[in-house]
Amino acid sequence: MKRHREKGLKNKAFLQITVLIAATMILILGIFYTVFRQRAVREQISYSQKNLNNMGEYIGTYIEEIDSIAKDVNYNYYLQNYLASAIEQEEGQNNLSVLENMWEYEMSSQTFNDILLTRSDISSIMIFGKKGLLFHKTMDSYRNVMMDYSELPWYKKAVENPQNAVLTGPNRHEFLAGGNEKSFSLSRVIQSWEDGSFLGVILIDLNFNKLTEICEAGTAGQRGFFYILNEDMEPLYQQKNGNKRFNLLDKKNLEALQTGMEEEKDGEFKVEADGVSYIAVKKTAVDTGLTFLNLVPLKEVTAELTDVNFIIMAAVGISLFVTLLALNKILTDIINPLKRLQRHMARVSIENMNQQVKVESDDELGKLARNFNEMLERIENLKGQVLAEQEDKRKYELQALQAQINPHFLYNTLDSIIWMAETNDSNIVPMTEALARLFRISLNKGNEEILLKKELEHVENYLIIQSMRYADKFTYEISAQPEVESCGIIKLILQPIVENCIYHGIKKKRGTGHISIEAFRQDEYLKIFVKDDGCGMSEEVCNKILSDEVEPENISGSGIGVRNVNERIRLRFGQEYGLKYSSKMGEGTTVEYTLPFIKGEKP
Repeated sequence: MKRHREKGLKNKAFLQITVLIAATMILILGIFYTVFRQRAVREQISYSQKNLNNMGEYIGTYIEEIDSIAKDVNYNYYLQNYLASAIEQEEGQNNLSVLENMWEYEMSSQTFNDILLTRSDISSIMIFGKKGLLFHKTMDSYRNVMMDYSELPWYKKAVENPQNAVLTGPNRHEFLAGGNEKSFSLSRVIQSWEDGSFLGVILIDLNFNKLTEICEAGTAGQRGFFYILNEDMEPLYQQKNGNKRFNLLDKKNLEALQTGMEEEKDGEFKVEADGVSYIAVKKTAVDTGLTFLNLVPLKEVTAELTDVNFIIMAAVGISLFVTLLALNKILTDIINPLKRLQRHMARVSIENMNQQVKVESDDELGKLARNFNEMLERIENLKGQVLAEQEDKRKYELQALQAQINPHFLYNTLDSIIWMAETNDSNIVPMTEALARLFRISLNKGNEEILLKKELEHVENYLIIQSMRYADKFTYEISAQPEVESCGIIKLILQPIVENCIYHGIKKKRGTGHISIEAFRQDEYLKIFVKDDGCGMSEEVCNKILSDEVEPENISGSGIGVRNVNERIRLRFGQEYGLKYSSKMGEGTTVEYTLPFIKGEKP
């Protein structure tokens, strides 16, 4: 536990600073990652926008090329005549012969054959009048299907916009036998040179070969998936990317895409589909109405950041490790002097103040050590002053307590002599001689200390005086081991207790009482027992007699003498020494002295 406390400050500081540094580095790493991530996303968006612009130009050029074929056909002399005749036939106004119609048909057919032979991406060229097919050249067989062409999107949109080409698809035409493959179509109104009247709608069907070739060439090496959508947001082209593809035919994917496209006409937006986040960039061609779309999974964009992130994390980790090593060294240099100071402080005590700390620097730690040394010096000086003051105080207190004993005892003794004088008792002379010896011992040449042997003589003189006053009231016995008679104690500690035995134990007892004083050694202690077989006292009074809780009048002044003796012993020898009372009503009282076993007059 102590070792833990010693290291607690360093560990606490190391942990807190480590957390702070780590949090700062993680924050910086997060900022770097976010910045690089945003930069990667912006670069991807910029790249996709440029690529879509290029794809728009490539596809636009291709559509213009197909539209130019439709326009060229419109200026064919033979086709103009044939279509005009065909329209008149639909309206019942044709005056040309069958031979003239066949000639113009064959000439027009030759032109369309040349186109089909030179363009592998064109599947068929058909011209529809107001009521049905007027002309066709197709790689597949045409079959006559009864249907209203005027409501088909390619026909209806062309008629509504006679000056523009209309792009539709993907398609599967029911009027083409074997036309199972999807295609997309370009349609345009054919007008008369003479009056601009309606001659029909040309429908050029295109397979996806050329479109796929253009898209694959334009998207080579590009991330994600490329799509072309028609005006109805239906996929005209979907780029395959291995086994992965964002399938626009999936309803959920299409709804997610349409939601993003509604919010952004042109530009970038985000799409969530099947738990994958995509960056979507779109571009809409005004002339064709086609929408070019690039979807890139966000994880592909940020995949390159993995290496950068690893390098940054490695750099941060190394920096953190080096920083922590330096931090540990700094904290060690700070904490070690504090530990040395703490160890010195732990060894300091009142008895051991010589714990000066070596000052090794002039910084705050050096000043702290210097202040500690100065504090020890001041404490040492103050300790000497306090000890001197305590010694003076102890002497004054002992003198004051001694002053309390002398008048008290003198009063009681003189009272006994006065009583004898009044009664003309012949024992007055021996009593006076005993009193003289008693005072000679109690004065002890002004010394506070006395040998146990003389203290026992002192109390014996007192018992002689009291036995004369209270004839036949008590007997006494004094015994001491020879080795304890030369022990040094403080004077006048037995007489007040013996006085209590007489006045509050024996005097109140019927018949003759007995007082015994016994002194012996017990280990390192001097033990003295003063016993009487008087009337005793209650347990409550016995427990309180050494404290201030007992009123003096309740015990006729004995409490003062008892406390006086107990306080003087404790003041001289310490709190572990003193008196201990035990008593039983009707059986007597025992007072136990505990004193240090000290040879000589000065304990």
